[in-house]
Formats: sequence, structure tokens, C-alpha cells
Amino acid sequence: MKTEASLTTLPSRWAIGLAIDGDLRFLSHHDCMRAVARIATRARLPIKYSQGFNPRPALSLVCPRPVGVATRDDLVVVSLDTGATGQELVAELNRQAPCGMRFGPAKALEGKSVPRPRSIDYRLDLQPGQDDAVARRLSSLQREKSWPVERLVTARRRPVPGGGRRRATHTRTVDIKDLVTSLKLEGEVLTMTLRTQGDLWPRPGEVLRLLGLDERADLARVVRVAVEYELPKRT
Repeated sequence: MKTEASLTTLPSRWAIGLAIDGDLRFLSHHDCMRAVARIATRARLPIKYSQGFNPRPALSLVCPRPVGVATRDDLVVVSLDTGATGQELVAELNRQAPCGMRFGPAKALEGKSVPRPRSIDYRLDLQPGQDDAVARRLSSLQREKSWPVERLVTARRRPVPGGGRRRATHTRTVDIKDLVTSLKLEGEVLTMTLRTQGDLWPRPGEVLRLLGLDERADLARVVRVAVEYELPKRT
């Protein structure tokens, strides 16, 4: 039996691994956050909540996942009112998790900082007949000096005549070549490693588009296989 003293000596901030596949990979980032929060509530985890009129759970998904992409290595950061062991947290979460969502392992965190993703590995098993065209396009890409992609940028809402506000949108060109640290085709398996530059990330769908693949249909078969995280330093 745990005493009050023993609970206070256990860690209260945790980074918990999260894997998602099947139909759940089509959840948006916000829907996935809500799903994890509901699972934590059903698991009766002593989650901390923010103060104020609209308290929110102290829970976050560190690395937003593109809709449609499965993952083996996402990370949930959670703060608790009382200490717990990693094994207990993972066991209780997995008891309540639906098919297609698994938690673990768990790593205790110190301080208030959050792990930051530095690079992400993705994998796509090509469909029969796709490899030749992708190989040709990849060879061509590797000879190019830049890999420009167009992005739709949404600005802040602006007042419009007659009242109300409307979001203004425009496109901008981003060169992602230096942010793709590895792009390989081995047989019918395409792998890529994407890295961050400040707040700028290349998107796996953009890389697929450069290779002549479908940014929606083929993206829905991509798996995020590993993420390199920069963990908070001990003080």
C-alpha cells in the first residue's frame, strides 16, 4: 500500500510513448488530444488542471502528426497532482485505450520544460509498379539545387465591410531540400528523415509530391517510425 509520503517522492511529470494506427490515424491533432484526455479520465489518472473558468488538463502531444499518418513514436507529456510509476500509468492507459492506440514506455521528466522533436523518420511501402517512377524522380531530385514547395498560409482574421472577419490566405514558396536529411528508396520501401530549422518543418506530403506521389492517398500509407527528441536537461 502506498503512503502519502511515498506518493510525493514519485515523479509527477511524464513523457509517455504513443502509437497510433488503423482508422485512428485519421484523427486530427486536436481530436487526438481530446481522445487521449478522455482515456486518461477513464483511467482515473490524477491529472493536473489549469486554473480559471475553463480549466484544461496539463496534457500535450509534443509532435503534431499529419492527418492520415500512422505513428510508432509519438509522445504525450502529462503532469499529475500526485506521483505515480511509469508502469502504472502505461498499464491504466492501455486498459482504456481503443484498438489502434497504444501507450508506452514512460519516462519521468524534471522541471517544466517539454521534450522537443529534432528529426523524424518516415516510411512508405510503395504499391506494386510505383518504384520505377519514384526511382527516376528521386534521381532527378538529387541533382537539383533546391526543392521548392508551395504552402498555403492563413493570416489573421481581418474586418470585412458589413461586419465580421475573414481570414486572408496566400501562398509562399519554401525550399525544403536542406531539411530533408535522408531520402532513400530500397526496393519498394521509401524512407525519409526530416529535420527542423527553428519552427520550420518539411512535411512528408510535400516530399511525396516532389516524388510524383499522391499527397493524400499515398500519405495515408505513411508511417512515422521514429522521432529524435531533445529531452529537458537536468538542473
